[in-house]
Amino acid sequence: MPTLSRRTLLKNGLAAALTANLIPPTKANPNQITRATVPLGVHLPLWHGGGLNPDKFWPEVFEELREHNIKRCMLMVYRFINPITGQISNESQFKTTAAPNLKFLQKGLHEAAQFGISASLYPMLEIDNNKNIGAVWRGYLNFFGAALENFFAQYQQNLTELAEAACQAKAKALYIGSEQASLTHNRAARPHWDQLIFELRRAIKHSPHPDLKLAYAAHWESYATVPFWRQLDNISVNAYFPLATKEQASGPNKPARAQLKHQLTAKLNVLQNFAKAQKRPLTISEFGLTPFDQTTTTPWSQSPSNIKDPRERQIAFQTLFEILETKQSHPEALYLWHWRLPGRTGSPYNISPNTPLTKLIKAYSAAK
Repeated sequence: MPTLSRRTLLKNGLAAALTANLIPPTKANPNQITRATVPLGVHLPLWHGGGLNPDKFWPEVFEELREHNIKRCMLMVYRFINPITGQISNESQFKTTAAPNLKFLQKGLHEAAQFGISASLYPMLEIDNNKNIGAVWRGYLNFFGAALENFFAQYQQNLTELAEAACQAKAKALYIGSEQASLTHNRAARPHWDQLIFELRRAIKHSPHPDLKLAYAAHWESYATVPFWRQLDNISVNAYFPLATKEQASGPNKPARAQLKHQLTAKLNVLQNFAKAQKRPLTISEFGLTPFDQTTTTPWSQSPSNIKDPRERQIAFQTLFEILETKQSHPEALYLWHWRLPGRTGSPYNISPNTPLTKLIKAYSAAK
C-alpha cells in the first residue's frame, strides 16, 4: 500500500476544502464501550495454493467469527495478471501458487449465510512477479491499446462469474476492484469501466438477488478522483492514512491517545463529507495496523520498524472504536485487514483469535 506522491497535493486540497464542515465528536468515557454504532467486518485473505478442504475450512473460519461477534466479512478473490499483456490467470507463471477457484468461493459464500454472516466478494489483481504476492503494488498496473482491450475483456468475464456466484448466495456486495489507482485515472480506460459497471448491473437486475451492491475500494490517496463513484452503491476507501509522525510514534506508549483521536476523527470526517457530497454512504473497506513500533506512522507498511510494539496497535484500535461510538455521522461499515485464517501463515496484519485485540473487537461488536 505505497503512497502516491503525485496525488498528495490533490488529497491535501480536498482535506482543506472540507475541514470547515467537520462534525465535532461528542465526549465519551474513554474506558468504557457502551454502544456499537458501526458494524465491523474482517477480510479473509485466501493466499494459498489450493488443497484446502472447503467442507472443513469454511465452518472453522465462520465459527471463529461468530465467537467474536463478527457478522460481516470480505472473501478476497485474487488473480494474477501479466503487466505487459493484461492476461489474467488463476495461477502464477513464476511459482506454483494458485488462486482460490470459483467452487471454493461459492462454498464460502453459502457457508457464511448458514452462520448468519454477511459476505462480500473482494477481487484483488496481483501483478505476477518472481517475488512474493503483492511485491509489486496493483495501483501501478496500467494498460493502453490492445493490452487495455485484452485486460477488460477478461476482467468483465471474470467479474460476471463472480457476480453470478454472489447473486446465487445472496451476498452483500461485489467489489469491482481494489486500489487500481492508475487504471481508474487512465482516460482511455474510462469507457471500459462504464461498460463493466453497466453489464454487471444488467446481470444483477435479472438475477435471483437484484439487491447485490456494487462497490470499489479506493486507495486512501486517490479516492477523490475516482470517476465512477455515482455509478456505485457506496464510497469505499482503504484508510491507511498516517496517524502520527515518526517522532510522535517512536517508543513505548506512543503516540499519545490524544494524537490518535485527533487524526482519526479528522480523517473520518473528511471521508464522511466526501461521501455526503457524492450522495453515497461511506464504507471503510480496509483498516489495518501491524504490531510494530511506528505502525501508526505508516499503516500501509508491513514492517514499519523491527521493534515489536503490539500496544501501539491496540491503543489505535481502541481509540478508533471509541470515536465510532460517539460520532454524530459515521460509516455504514468498517472492515479490518485481516483475520488470521486456520492453518494459514497470513501476514503481520494478522488479527488472531483469542488475543487482546480480538477481545476488544468482540466487546465492541457485542456492545448495545
